[in-house]
Amino acid sequence: MEPILDYDDGLSAFSSARTRNAAIPQTRAAPAPEVRRKERGLHSLADRIVKELGDFTSGVDGWHGGTEGLLDRLTTSPTDPGAARVIVVRGWQEPTPTTATDLLRRLSATVKAAGLPPGRRPRLLVLATSTGLPVELPEQIAREDVGVHWWWGALGRLDTATVVAMTRPRPSGPAARHQLFEAVTQATVVEVCGPFLDLAARLAVEWDGLPDGLPAHLLRLTAGPEPGRIPVPGPRTTEPTAAPLHPNASLRPEWDQGTLDRWDGRLRRRPDSGTEHEHSVRTRIWLAQNHALLPLLDEAREQFTEVIRVRSRISGTELAALYGPQAEMELGAMWRAHLQGHVRLSQPEADRLRTLRASRNKLAHRTALDNTALEALVHVLCS
Repeated sequence: MEPILDYDDGLSAFSSARTRNAAIPQTRAAPAPEVRRKERGLHSLADRIVKELGDFTSGVDGWHGGTEGLLDRLTTSPTDPGAARVIVVRGWQEPTPTTATDLLRRLSATVKAAGLPPGRRPRLLVLATSTGLPVELPEQIAREDVGVHWWWGALGRLDTATVVAMTRPRPSGPAARHQLFEAVTQATVVEVCGPFLDLAARLAVEWDGLPDGLPAHLLRLTAGPEPGRIPVPGPRTTEPTAAPLHPNASLRPEWDQGTLDRWDGRLRRRPDSGTEHEHSVRTRIWLAQNHALLPLLDEAREQFTEVIRVRSRISGTELAALYGPQAEMELGAMWRAHLQGHVRLSQPEADRLRTLRASRNKLAHRTALDNTALEALVHVLCS
């Protein structure tokens, strides 16, 4: 019986004609060049796998090589130790792009027909780029015995943070002040670079941590096309609030080029020199500062409530009626109490409260702290 190929070999019409005219001898047409090339590639891959599994063919009656020989070995040889190994196929190295997926389809069908129990089924791991796969293949083969894994969203925030921490220069200066400044710097690099670890490593080494210069510095790192990267044709996708679990057809061109991925549950595009570059970078600077500094600002506010209690010129009841309960009093309410004369602060205390309040207000209004504001806040928090 002739094998049933999983791809269209262009001979379906010929097969139908042969069935209708079975009594008329016919000469079978030669396979098309593309079909022959695919068959040669598939047989070549099968022979290489058999060679890796070991010399199983010695002394075996009726052995035949190529794809059928490999499938026979994997499905009819219970004592063969090689059949239990995981067979890894690097699909992008094959001269014919569909070779690895053709083998996967053939093996899946053969295992099903052989009725092998789960413990005796051969395992094939095919690694391929999305452009080397038929678009419909992942959905076609995803069953209980075939798993499809997209290397999409594989990197997380911890991966980027680890790379940044390992590549940052050794700290210098006062310990507490530097540790806080360093925490904000690393959080900013992680937030700006996302899953693009090469960019994160370079920025971690070269950037001084001052937010005003980050957009221009990042622009220098990303200016010009990446070596070997082909521009993606057509309009780019709009970045939604959440990323799909798998890259759909509209996302795959950018994903293949390494400029788009799923990170922290959202679509993340590699920073570039586009018109929205600076706005996007400043938004991510704000996100990083918000994450690193807000808990410290809240802690400083709680500590300052004791200063307000000691410096109050009115009773606690009156102070609470005018500005809220002492334990819940916001920095803005403390500042108003100072301006109204209900709380008498020393100049250093007033300066500290002014800095805390201004920083809190900027972050609450989605505005990143500039160089001066960040340095002032770090000084206040560490003093």
